[in-house]
Amino acid sequence: MRKRGDIRIGAIEEITVTGVDAKITDFAVTGNVPEDASAYYQFYKCKVHADSSLDLEYRVRISISPSLSGAETTKTTGKMTHGTTKEITFSAKPPDLGLTGDRTHTITAVYLDAKDPRTGAWVNLRSYSRSDTFKVEKKVTCGAATPHYSNGCELLKHYANDQCELDDSGMFAATRDYNNGIITIAEVDFVAKAWGKDINTLCANCCTPAPKGRICEEHDIPDTAKAGTSINIGVCVENTGKIKANYWVDVKISGPGYSTTLTSAKKSIDVGKKDKIYVRWDLPLNLKSGTYTIDATLYA
Repeated sequence: MRKRGDIRIGAIEEITVTGVDAKITDFAVTGNVPEDASAYYQFYKCKVHADSSLDLEYRVRISISPSLSGAETTKTTGKMTHGTTKEITFSAKPPDLGLTGDRTHTITAVYLDAKDPRTGAWVNLRSYSRSDTFKVEKKVTCGAATPHYSNGCELLKHYANDQCELDDSGMFAATRDYNNGIITIAEVDFVAKAWGKDINTLCANCCTPAPKGRICEEHDIPDTAKAGTSINIGVCVENTGKIKANYWVDVKISGPGYSTTLTSAKKSIDVGKKDKIYVRWDLPLNLKSGTYTIDATLYA
């Protein structure tokens, strides 16, 4: 007979529990990163596959050995709709590490966490053992050899324009060459440090600008001339470059049954200044009456 207060416990029902089936796939190293970087560069990626029925927020964590200053190691997905997939990327902007050569780093583990919608706490769902390696490439400097150039100065000069400026077209060319495997990430990052600047601000006395000028409007040319006489034709020239330079002009004169080209002497013009460069035209005695065209070509 059952005594008063005697309690017996037994199974009353069974419940089937389905675990969260979120997972990570497609682990991949995407590239190396440069030491003393000017920007963040992607080095790793993977894909998070959300749970098949729950809408949850996920977090991906990676372990890097040796540890790398300036590297992202935790990324969140934001709330993901069940059954969807999202690519997660990791980037790094390493500081000056004092490297004497490239250094190899290994991603040893990847962790998938989910945020508990009831408490807001992160709960680990899965851990993946990995052995994915990438490198931090030794920084490029002005005087030392790079992987593809005798030094950093020569690297910059290759992509700078004739005024020693690294403009958008030069940066585009460097980026294209990196994407095509012609230069390294450390080299393209060094170019990026000079983007929009005179490369001499990064590497002193690296580059000498080419002379640059234009033919301006304030010429000294007579309106009329007489056959059998001589006149001076002054062509206005402006130094639009960065250095004092010597300029000269070819003046072509053409008219009814006549054509000749006169070359001037060289003339030094300071930066930002205008001056006139003269040629002497000895008009032939048998020159026909009419209108004569004067064209000039500038050289420096």
